[in-house]
Amino acid sequence: MRNGGTTVWVAAAALSMALEPLLAAQPEADVRAAAKGKTSYVRYCVSCHGKEAKGDGPLASDLRVAVPDLTTLAARNEGKYPFDRVVRIIENGEALRGHGTADMPAWGDVFKKTKGTEEATVNAAIRSLSHYIWSLQPPAK
Repeated sequence: MRNGGTTVWVAAAALSMALEPLLAAQPEADVRAAAKGKTSYVRYCVSCHGKEAKGDGPLASDLRVAVPDLTTLAARNEGKYPFDRVVRIIENGEALRGHGTADMPAWGDVFKKTKGTEEATVNAAIRSLSHYIWSLQPPAK
């Protein structure tokens, strides 16, 4: 019996080691939330960030700062999509050092002013938009 118990323990340890990289991997964007977020992206973001989120929307050349390529957020963050940071930027905007003001407008207030929209709905819309942007990240190499 002792030998069988050792075999089970060794097998469990080997399985745990094999699964470790998978368990440590970053989760993926929520597909349903991303589909909802695409609607908000088209409505609020395309004019600056462009249809493909490359920073080349029709208004991009009129802005005083370069519009970022949203498809490179994970790559610029050591391969991990900065979900919470993106939510914060969508909700509150972001002041860029040297500019003094929020060059990225805060859309949280716009969502809150939509008739009949409660805070939970606004938060869900912002998170869905962040999931959509997450879905645009190319697979890690």
